[in-house]
Amino acid sequence: MTVDRRRDELNAIAWNASAPADVLLRLLHQEAIEAWHAFSVRGLPDEMVDVVAAHPDPRVRAILAESFSASGEQRGRLADDPDRRVRLMLALAPKPFRGTIPPLPLLAQRRLLDDPDPHVRSAAADCDDFDPRLIAGLAGHAEASLRKASCRHWSLLSEGDRDRLLHDPDDGVRLRARRMACRDDARWTGVLLESGLDASPRQDVIQYGAMTTALAEQIAAGDDAWERRVLALNTRAPLDVVRKLADDPEHSVRLAVSVRPEFSEAERAAIDFTVGPSDRLPPVDWVRTCEDADVLRDCARSSHTWLRRSAAFAEHLPADAVELLSHDDDHAVRLLLCERQPTVDGEVVLQTYLECQVITKSLLLAHPNFPVAGLADRFADDPDPMKRAVAAQDPGIAVDVLARLLADDDSYVSSAAAVHPALPLDLLLGACDNRDTATSALRNPGLPPEIMHERLDALGVPR
Repeated sequence: MTVDRRRDELNAIAWNASAPADVLLRLLHQEAIEAWHAFSVRGLPDEMVDVVAAHPDPRVRAILAESFSASGEQRGRLADDPDRRVRLMLALAPKPFRGTIPPLPLLAQRRLLDDPDPHVRSAAADCDDFDPRLIAGLAGHAEASLRKASCRHWSLLSEGDRDRLLHDPDDGVRLRARRMACRDDARWTGVLLESGLDASPRQDVIQYGAMTTALAEQIAAGDDAWERRVLALNTRAPLDVVRKLADDPEHSVRLAVSVRPEFSEAERAAIDFTVGPSDRLPPVDWVRTCEDADVLRDCARSSHTWLRRSAAFAEHLPADAVELLSHDDDHAVRLLLCERQPTVDGEVVLQTYLECQVITKSLLLAHPNFPVAGLADRFADDPDPMKRAVAAQDPGIAVDVLARLLADDDSYVSSAAAVHPALPLDLLLGACDNRDTATSALRNPGLPPEIMHERLDALGVPR
């Protein structure tokens, strides 16, 4: 057996949702180290959490520290771990893709902020999941890195704390404080832009800082197209100055001007810009964070593709705007809508999945409205292997149809069938021994625990 196949089979068993604790505990042996990452993502039974938290190997305890699925209380048990690396992993906090984790208990957060190791304290202070009041309370801390972190919660700081941070003896603290202050005070924007900032922080100041007319005109007349672009995106920049950039020679600048919130549809249409189907554009900030349903409706109705894509991101998008965008002729709008809005009609999610070409398309299968019922009747005999594979998502699929899909010449289809919980045991065992379907079959929740143990025996994992 190749190294890659061995790793894949270990991971498959680790990911099996029905694997009992005694199987999972075997995978904590050094011989199964390739599967440990799975435990940072999947849920773990309480019995296993207890073992991991008390395990003598700090690498195993780190699995719990960086777990996406463990509760804050479970992870918080490691706040006093004897190994600094475990506490550092806990302070850094896991960052699941398009997901959140439950925060650590306040007591655990305080322990990490008071940790004897400076790297742990600094990581804890920079953690976005920690209570903002605790982080703001570091404004007077003796350590510069912790004072710097307190600036993230500028609105919670007193005027006295803000003034001290703006004139802090540490360069990094002063810079962070002034970058926060400039969002409401154009004086600090000017000070920062005159201080010789590197390109990235300078662009951040231009995009988000309060802006006088004179300073905005100076940037607009400059040779740096990227700075003109971020100026146009700055909703605090004077509109009269930004309007002049509507005829900028650089397309990226004109495109940024075209999404100003003050513009009418006619004004946007008068600007020379294009948005192509494959153009990757981040959501426009003022649209993404908007809470006004009427403004979001306007964005959803806009002829401007970037505004419609950005509206699809918005947490407060009203139901009628969701419905409108679900029929949008831009695939990226529909994809973003399905990724971000839980109320999208199931048929829209299905069709978007079938049309999708991005590597994250499988996430759409977990959409709450994905229409799994009846997929076998619709797609089991379709000439398109993608559709035959999706037929295996049907919980009511007939056994004979499932068997036919398992024997499909396309490995994507057969693998999709191999993981279906209704697969008869004899077919499931056969799939475990087929190199094309073994990885999927070992993830099948109908796989008997004794078969999991036998496979771990064969893979050299101790009992």
